[in-house]
Amino acid sequence: MAVRLARRLALLSLLWWVISGGGAWAWGLPVLLVTALVMPTSGVARLRPLALLAFLPLALWLALRGGIQVAALACRPRLDPATRVIDYPWHHLPEGPGRLFMASLINLLPGTLTLRLTPDTLRVHVLQMDARTCPELERLEARVARLFTQHTAPQDEESR
Repeated sequence: MAVRLARRLALLSLLWWVISGGGAWAWGLPVLLVTALVMPTSGVARLRPLALLAFLPLALWLALRGGIQVAALACRPRLDPATRVIDYPWHHLPEGPGRLFMASLINLLPGTLTLRLTPDTLRVHVLQMDARTCPELERLEARVARLFTQHTAPQDEESR
């Protein structure tokens, strides 16, 4: 149990450091501690650390690109965003932590906001909707799916 908690704290701390730019530990640390303690321990999906390291540059790029997009919209003399609420159907992620991770990741990207997470879809508010939005969400979902390994429960003798 202590090893699992230590791993969670290390992973959450790394994620917090990346998201916050290395700051805001005064209120981030208590949140990390509570999060590490209440995270489900079902073992249904496990985060793959090497895949996470490969994923971080993409997450940083998406945050930068989203920030530039929002800044460009704010600086235009005639603000004309193409906002939409879309229901994105799940393609790659089974129900569980991966979907929750993707929904949370979308909230961190400027110009997007997760509104609802259901077994069939992810409802997202998009500030600047265009033809690339849904394919980009599907690519992001596929990348998030690579972060998790799925574990199936052992079958009973009767069900074999």
